[in-house]
Amino acid sequence: MAISNEFIEEVRSRNDIVAVLGEYLNLKKAGRNYRALCPFHSEKSPSFMVSADKQIFHCFGCQAGGNVFRFVMKIDNLTFMEAVEKLAKRAGLTMPTPVRSKEAIARNKEKEDLYAANELAGKYYEYCLQKLPEAKTANNYLHKRGLSPEILKKFRIGYAPQSGEGFLKAALGKGAKQEVLQKAGLVNYNGSRYYDYFRGRVIYPILDAKGRIVAFGARTLDDTKQPKYLNSAESSLFAKSKLLYGLNWASASIRQKNQVLLLEGYMDVIACHQFGVENCVATMGVALGPDQIELIKRYAGQIVILYDSDQAGVAAALRGLDLLIDSGLEVRVAVINGAKDPDELLHKEGRAALDQVIASAMTLVEYRLQQLVKLTDITGSQGKIFVANELLPLVARIKNILEQKEEVRKIAQRLELNEETLFLQLKKIEVKGLRQRITQSVLEQSGADTGFKKAQRDLIQLFLNDSNLYKQWQDQLNPEELQDPDLRRIWEGMETLARDRDSFTPSEVIDLLEDDRLTGIVAQLSFNQLDCADGQKMAGELIKSINESHKKERYKLLSEEISRMLEKSEPVNEELYAEYKKLTKEFKGTKI
Repeated sequence: MAISNEFIEEVRSRNDIVAVLGEYLNLKKAGRNYRALCPFHSEKSPSFMVSADKQIFHCFGCQAGGNVFRFVMKIDNLTFMEAVEKLAKRAGLTMPTPVRSKEAIARNKEKEDLYAANELAGKYYEYCLQKLPEAKTANNYLHKRGLSPEILKKFRIGYAPQSGEGFLKAALGKGAKQEVLQKAGLVNYNGSRYYDYFRGRVIYPILDAKGRIVAFGARTLDDTKQPKYLNSAESSLFAKSKLLYGLNWASASIRQKNQVLLLEGYMDVIACHQFGVENCVATMGVALGPDQIELIKRYAGQIVILYDSDQAGVAAALRGLDLLIDSGLEVRVAVINGAKDPDELLHKEGRAALDQVIASAMTLVEYRLQQLVKLTDITGSQGKIFVANELLPLVARIKNILEQKEEVRKIAQRLELNEETLFLQLKKIEVKGLRQRITQSVLEQSGADTGFKKAQRDLIQLFLNDSNLYKQWQDQLNPEELQDPDLRRIWEGMETLARDRDSFTPSEVIDLLEDDRLTGIVAQLSFNQLDCADGQKMAGELIKSINESHKKERYKLLSEEISRMLEKSEPVNEELYAEYKKLTKEFKGTKI
């Protein structure tokens, strides 16, 4: 639904952030701001702050932050448009009637029909498990798996009878159409008749984050029958790569702990809930993909991968490694010993054993190091070099320099190698693209470069709190000189707003940023006003500092690149050499 910026501003102005958040939290006055216990993670001392002046919130514990729309989105698990609609209703405003094409109306009607068909099927399968005599085998199986009646009801577990048309007849009796049931993947058509897709299986409904059934998983009760597990076909409602099983039941616990446990299958999630571990979801047998990672980031800052302990589980944990390294999430891998999976561990040793496994979770680099050491002979130098060369490119992609140093220390200790040697090797790793190489070089620096990073952050902070300063100075800095990609994206948000209006607020910048981490950064910077008597003077000094630091870093890189070309007797790029000479002249007599 597309609505005007004017309407969004009207909704914002009618929903004071203190009043709205006060309906969810016990806010207490703290100077010009308000304080409360954070609803998004567990804490004993309040670190959640709300600014009435700036209409933003920020938690100094878990770094969550945003405006009134972001809070409602996060607390109620809503999309931006759904949050606007909820707050419009609260303010007594009527949402504009969307102009929809006939195609859009038809698509919406089809989705509603599919949701209704799935809900009908869910109720039918639940009834069959509870009432049909033939469901005795299914109930015995579930009892042997240690599932209580309460957990069966919570997860809406059911049974599909052996009959090829039991569900079909029941659905038609309720007014459902055969074509809709087929689109939902609930019945098949063989050219002459329709018949049930699921037969003689335990049924696990798959729900989306809002608790609507979008598909079903089914397990055979005859282990000689293949496939053992059968899922609904993908549809306009169901795409395995975009969903996480159990998120609807886990979201509150995930937010409270700021941690999600990533499991492999239905039974692992269900068993965890039965033992009181509720912050868990499953990938339903597929590798973790970018859409699922973005979904996780909406709820938590840490992910713990807890896959099966067999070789397939190890391989699954390693798939998508690159995506996780670049995700911005704190990633851990937990290893189960003495049991095949979390389900078996819980029933054999109880909740305390699983808690210990989670507490002992390793970083991705540690986990990869452990796997490589198992497969490689590291008693000799060749084996050690091989393992180090496999791991260092992974370490190079870690953004936090302190985390990098810690990982290098662990590698050096395990392989009995010199730590400084590993650091030298780390710096030699080639990164594609000249700008990326500059960024990596900056990240590897310490001391003086800390001032460079601080100058960039201070400049963004200054401009967020005074949009007039941004408009006056924006042309004096190339955004590419902001080495931190997060700060660069915030700059781009300010740039977008500045094109259309005389001024902007941090709350409006937040509306343009879809990433929870970025909205948290904006909120944090906006809360902490810089102590400066002359904003104009400070802006000029910061921009000059950033420009100079960027030139010096580029000069260092050009020096290294030209030296490399000469050492390898390669032709020196004329454009690079001309830039190098120009910078050499500029920096002559200065210390770089």
